[in-house]
Amino acid sequence: MQQQEWKFGAHQIRHEQQDVLVAVFSGMLNLEDMKRAVEIYSEVAKAGPYFMIADIGNSQLQAEARRYLSDNSKPEWFKGCVYVGADMVQQTFGKVISLGMFLTGKTEFKTEFVKTMDEARAWVEQQRRANVRKSG
Repeated sequence: MQQQEWKFGAHQIRHEQQDVLVAVFSGMLNLEDMKRAVEIYSEVAKAGPYFMIADIGNSQLQAEARRYLSDNSKPEWFKGCVYVGADMVQQTFGKVISLGMFLTGKTEFKTEFVKTMDEARAWVEQQRRANVRKSG
């Protein structure tokens, strides 16, 4: 995979490390925006699963975009997902997606909600350390 950063509309996705993808969403995400995001998620996953950091505090997701994300994301793409700045509605949706990932066969799908990007990065590092302890 060569491209490390994608921009579409007011949204941006960056592949920051081998196993970290950061998405910053601003404003309304419509179906076309979500199709592009899911396409990127899939492309990045070809190199292996990754942690998804999604800054969603300044965004809203249209219902059809939400359905598309639920129907087209694959649990094997992700090591876990951390949402930055989510309100209660966004947290509920994030939990529903995580439950869906779990029910489609992934034995564990970690999801976290934090207020800042620094907290998100700390969560990813904590998950990495936990994974090293499990495998070591």
